[in-house]
Amino acid sequence: MIRTIQISVIIVLTSFFLFPFFFSFLPSINTKMMMAVLGLICFALDLLNNRTQEFRRSLFKISIYALGVSLCSFLSMTINNTPDNSYLGYIISMWVWLFAAYFCVSLMKSVHKHISVEIIGQYLMAVALIQCTLALLINHYPILQNLTDTYITGEKYMGVGVEERLYGIGCALDVGGGRLGAILIIMAYLILLSIKQQKNKWVFFALVSASIYILIIGNMIGRTISVGAAIALIYFICSLLFNPEMRSIPLKPFLFITLIVVLIGGFICINLYQTDPESQKLLRFGFEAFFNYFEYGKFETHSTNMLSEGLIFPDNFKTWLIGDGYMASGSNDPYYTGPSDYGFYMNTDAGYSRFIFYFGQTGLSVFILFFITVCRECIKKSEDAKYLFIAILLLNLCIWIKVSTDIFVIFAPFLCLVNSNITNKAEIYNKI
Repeated sequence: MIRTIQISVIIVLTSFFLFPFFFSFLPSINTKMMMAVLGLICFALDLLNNRTQEFRRSLFKISIYALGVSLCSFLSMTINNTPDNSYLGYIISMWVWLFAAYFCVSLMKSVHKHISVEIIGQYLMAVALIQCTLALLINHYPILQNLTDTYITGEKYMGVGVEERLYGIGCALDVGGGRLGAILIIMAYLILLSIKQQKNKWVFFALVSASIYILIIGNMIGRTISVGAAIALIYFICSLLFNPEMRSIPLKPFLFITLIVVLIGGFICINLYQTDPESQKLLRFGFEAFFNYFEYGKFETHSTNMLSEGLIFPDNFKTWLIGDGYMASGSNDPYYTGPSDYGFYMNTDAGYSRFIFYFGQTGLSVFILFFITVCRECIKKSEDAKYLFIAILLLNLCIWIKVSTDIFVIFAPFLCLVNSNITNKAEIYNKI
C-alpha cells in the first residue's frame, strides 16, 4: 500500500515537471520551477556523497551548446538592435528542465532502488494516460472544467476557449501533442522490450491498448502527436525486421493481439461517432485529415494549410546568416517599423522559419548541435536504447517544421541515468 502511494505521488510530480502550469494564486512560479528547486537540493546532497560525476560531465557538455544558443540570441539582438530575448535565457531554461527531471528521477530511484530507461518510460506513460483521462473528464464535467480554468493557468498552453479540442492540466495544443508523441515512441520501446523479454501477453495487451488510447485522445489535444505516432510505428517495424534478437521470437501471437486491440479501438470510436455528438466533434477534429480525404479527396487539415502559407524564408544573406532578431510579434517593439503580424514575426509560426528569422542559420545550427549532443549523451547512458533516442531526436527535428517548441523535456530524465558499465567498474574499484 505504501509503495503504491509512493509511486502515485511520483507520477503526479512527474506530470508537474512534464506538463508544468501556474496556479492562478501563484502566477510567477510554475510547477516546473518548484521541481527544479527540489532537484537542486537533491543534486547538492548527491554531490556531497560523490554520486554526480557522470551527470556533471553530461551537464557540462550540453551546457556549452545551450550557452551557444543563448549567445546566438544575444548576437542577433545586438546586431539588429531588437529587444526580443526569446532564446537569450535558453541555458537557464535548460537547467531548470534538467534539475526538475533530476528530482523526479531521484524519487524513482529511491522507490525502485535502481533506475533504467524502462522505469522512466513507464512513469512517462502513466503521466500520458492520466493527462488524456483528465482531458476527457474536464471536457465532460463542467464543474471540473470550471475548477481547472479558475485555479490553473499555463501561458496560453491550456487550450482554454478552443472548443473543438481537449486539454489536460498543463497539457494542450502543439506542446502537449509533441510531448505525447514522444511518449508514444517510448511506448514502442516498452512494447518491443516486453516482446524481447517474453513477458506475459497481458502486459503486451495493456501496452498496446494504452498506446491506442493515448493516440486517439492525444489527437484531440494536439494533432502533432500524429508525427510521433508515425515515427513510433516506423521504429517499431524496423526493430522487428532488423533486430537480430527479434528474429528468434514467434511474433504471430503479438501481431494477433495488436490486431484485436486496433479492432476494438476502431469499434468503440465508430460507435461513439454515431451515437454521441460531442465525441463526433472531437473525432472530426482529431482525425480531420482522414475525414477530409474520404469526404473531399484531400488529405489535409486547417493546420497544414496554415503551415504551407507560413513556411517562408528570408530574401537576404544577412537574415539567413544571423537573423532579424525577432521571433515574437514585432509590435512588442515600439521602434519596429516592419509589416504588421498576428502574433509572430513575418506572420509565421513554422519552427524553422521562426528560428532563421530570429538568429539565422548560425543559431539554428547551434540549436541542432545542442540536441544532437543531448541525444549522444542519452545514448551513452543506455546503448540498448540507442535507436529510441535517435527516434526522439528525429521527432524534435520534424516538429520544428510545424512549431518552434522543442522536446528537451523528454530527454531530460534520461540524462539523469547512470551508465551501468561505469557503475560496475566503480563497484569493482571500491571492492579492490
